[in-house]
Amino acid sequence: EEEQLSQELGKINQKETDLIMQITTSWHEKGKIEGKIEGKIEGKIEKAREAICKFMAKRFGVDSGETMQKIKQIPALEILDSLMEELFATNTQEEARAIIDRYIARALQ
Repeated sequence: EEEQLSQELGKINQKETDLIMQITTSWHEKGKIEGKIEGKIEGKIEKAREAICKFMAKRFGVDSGETMQKIKQIPALEILDSLMEELFATNTQEEARAIIDRYIARALQ
């Protein structure tokens, strides 16, 4: 693709070539920025999932792997944050599991 772009750019004047290269560079930079943002969001989602698993393990003795398998179905950070807030107010393992199941059902709708 780059070779073909170079050949095509050779057919037009320098001013147009510079403009095309600026646009191409801009797209490339935009892609890099979007990738970084997506990576940061994924990192925050993973941290939220880990926090929920730790909470369930420490508070109720629930296996972290079991909890992680369930909450991986929740794709959004906002939903995971709301889930955590509700879990912190729970008193029983059954109540916590019911809340997790409810959030999973919402996420899958």
